[in-house]
Amino acid sequence: MFYRMRDVLRMTSLSRSSLYRRIAAGSFPAPVSLGGAAKGWRRIDLEQWEQDPGNFKLMAACTTITTGQGAKVRQVRY
Repeated sequence: MFYRMRDVLRMTSLSRSSLYRRIAAGSFPAPVSLGGAAKGWRRIDLEQWEQDPGNFKLMAACTTITTGQGAKVRQVRY
């Protein structure tokens, strides 16, 4: 599930400029592309931020590997 800007602003009570300032500082999840010019936030990222906004960390890297059985697994580094 993805949330659009107006939903995120309502949920967090942040202003648009404060939200972008936090994204630039790495203390708030960045939006992802939904296709075209549309952007949105993943529900899981917002829930993680809500749990502990002071200690939120962005991922340093995320890679997808395929196991011998053909399953795709994400490896996340913070």
